Amino acid sequence: MKYFSKALLAICSAAISAGALSAQNYAWPANYEGVMLQGFFWDSYEDTKWTNLESQADELSEYFKLIWIPNSAWCGGTRNMGYMPQYWFTNHKSAFGSEEELRSMIDTFKGKGTGIIADVVVNHRNGVNGWYDFPVEEWNGRTWSIGLDGICSNDEMASNSGQPKPTGAPDTGDNFDGCRDLDHTNANVQDNVKNYCKFLLEDLGYAGFRYDMVKGYAGKYTKIYNEYAKPTFSVGEYWDGNVSNVTRWIDATGKQSAAFDFPQKYAVNNAFHTNNLRLLVSTVNGAQQPSGLIKGDYRQYSVTFVDNHDTYRDGSRFNGNVGAANAFILCSPGTPCVFLPHWKMYKNQIKRLIRVRNAVGVNNMSQVTVLKSAGDVYMARVTGTKGELVVRIGSTTDTPEGYTDADIKTQGNGYCVWTKTAVNLDDIQAPQEAFTVYFDNADTRWTTPHIHYWGGDEESTYPGEPMTRKKGTVWEYTLPKGTTQILFNDGNGDDTKTGDYFAEPEHIYTTTDDLGVYEDNGLASYPPKLYLLGNLVTGSWKTNQGVTLSRKSKQYSADLVELAPAVAGKPESYFTFVSKLGTSASDWNTVNSGDRFGAMTKDEAITVGTPSYVKLYAANTAAGSAFSWKATEGKYSVLVDLDEMTVLLQTPTAIDETLADPDEDAPAIYYNLQGVRVDNPVAGPYIRVRGSKVEKIYIR
Repeated sequence: MKYFSKALLAICSAAISAGALSAQNYAWPANYEGVMLQGFFWDSYEDTKWTNLESQADELSEYFKLIWIPNSAWCGGTRNMGYMPQYWFTNHKSAFGSEEELRSMIDTFKGKGTGIIADVVVNHRNGVNGWYDFPVEEWNGRTWSIGLDGICSNDEMASNSGQPKPTGAPDTGDNFDGCRDLDHTNANVQDNVKNYCKFLLEDLGYAGFRYDMVKGYAGKYTKIYNEYAKPTFSVGEYWDGNVSNVTRWIDATGKQSAAFDFPQKYAVNNAFHTNNLRLLVSTVNGAQQPSGLIKGDYRQYSVTFVDNHDTYRDGSRFNGNVGAANAFILCSPGTPCVFLPHWKMYKNQIKRLIRVRNAVGVNNMSQVTVLKSAGDVYMARVTGTKGELVVRIGSTTDTPEGYTDADIKTQGNGYCVWTKTAVNLDDIQAPQEAFTVYFDNADTRWTTPHIHYWGGDEESTYPGEPMTRKKGTVWEYTLPKGTTQILFNDGNGDDTKTGDYFAEPEHIYTTTDDLGVYEDNGLASYPPKLYLLGNLVTGSWKTNQGVTLSRKSKQYSADLVELAPAVAGKPESYFTFVSKLGTSASDWNTVNSGDRFGAMTKDEAITVGTPSYVKLYAANTAAGSAFSWKATEGKYSVLVDLDEMTVLLQTPTAIDETLADPDEDAPAIYYNLQGVRVDNPVAGPYIRVRGSKVEKIYIR
């Protein structure tokens, strides 16, 4: 055994302390159990102004320990999201409220144990009136400013003949064309950024940072800024779906910052879009683990999400079962970041999921064992500090070994969660007043959907109560106060029904997914054109032809569409609508690969002069989901109303060619109904001008 002097031990102790201090991590706490909320979305000026968020502090702080808000300084307009920053240290009046309101909100949430995360945009900066006139600001007894030497030499300003040449070093990352790219190699720029970060923490009271567009400058500078300002939380927007690229950035920061888990976001996108839940899993060293950064050593630095303000409005938007996708991230390691629109649409479901996560003690470093991975199911056991849970995502009814239905703590469309740990869910209830829910009958095609409800003061007797058609394929029912659970069925008392749902006010349900909050302006965007296809005299879908309907607002019309006589095997004529025709369409399936409008049942008869039922289908709906109408042969005018979701077929009054002309000497000049002259008119409707007489006619 070797002995050391007290002096030597003191030196060693000091060295160890210094080493521990230098290795201090300011990125994201290990074993962190909190959940974050992105407290805004694009153009959410009224929805997420500081006073509005503060008014929800009691509810939000119960479920979220971090709330990320937009850049809070003035950026040049009252409707500006903050990503073209001007001020850093002063003028923290923004599109979301005054500085006083900002400070009040931060203090209120801090008092309830919830930290506010600042959106730190330091990759680029905008001038107050021009390209580079950054404001000169005073804070902490110093003057802060950045000049031309703080702008990258290869910024687009350098090639603009009307601007001076920036004298900074070349950019260390991706260029941003909207503002001046800052030179992070410049000592003055670094000093400004470091103290701006310190100001956000020590003066305004933020808990940490979300760094915007960190691909725009080298990761080592984030390390410099965090080691100076010492935020408890730091997460970078390294927008890249490649795991290695994101982990390299985390390493470049010295692991002084977490990163948004874009690799997992894209895996979740693909898994739900392709109905292949195997994509939720990847294999590491022969073992299956959830996709993205949450496997292995980087799960501490993974901030998971389903959507954010940017992805929600571009091609990266999640298109699938939102409730199940949130169940996946909330029942996995990493730090989940819930998107505000999802919270608003699925509030009770997300509340239950967070309650289960917290009760079990799931944290950002929890261990995961994948129990099943197939195209239709993902099942995993997650171990927390207080117990374990098992989550199932998918359409199967598998029950994990060792668990029964009595252990189910929460479930929804496409997901189920079991745990033997006690979870208090009793106070998460539907409103204590009557409220309305909706059901989209598009996929089920039930004659009259019924709703069965229970959990409140009143319960229905199965099959429940008939619903009322609201609009198009959407049906509605007003539930009694306190109702907590519902299911939908065909009303015949058999097993033709949906699974159980939690009752969410103003929510639309389907057999395949929860669509979200009902909006009276419809369920989908309307196509720019609509084609009438089917057994037409003028063409058929087999020859990639049809009749283009004229558009006026959300109504489409065509005059004198002629349905052909009966054909072999189909005694009546038939037709349907699609939003567009592919140039290579040669069969019914190809033609109908786009948005489709059609009958609810196969070859449904349409009554002339009476509005009949039309259903708007989402893009790329598989052929067969909308059927054709049948009608007797003849000439019709067609009116499709995509607001009321009806189609009207009427018999037009044709004007025959008149043999006796009142002005025999004047030549007849023909125009189509759009006012274009036609020299050799064939059968169809026209405007004829002869002398002083103008009339609408139909040439047979």
